[in-house]
Amino acid sequence: MEKLDICNIIELDKIRQLLVGHPDLLSLFEILIIICNNRINEEQPIHNLPLESNVEPELSDHSSDESDDD
Repeated sequence: MEKLDICNIIELDKIRQLLVGHPDLLSLFEILIIICNNRINEEQPIHNLPLESNVEPELSDHSSDESDDD
C-alpha cells in the first residue's frame, strides 16, 4: 500500500472545488477516486520480480549494407 501524502489530499480537494459547478463531472470524479482507491488497496507486493535478459541485437558491419549495383 502506498504512503498517504497530504499534498495529494489537498490536490483532490482543489479539484472537487473546481467541479462543484459541474455535478455530473464531480460525480464521475468521485467514482474514479473510489475505483482508484480500490485498485491501490488490492495491489499485492511483488517480492521476486523476474529479471528480463538483455539481448543485444547483432549489428551490421556496414559493408553488407552497401549495394553492389553501383
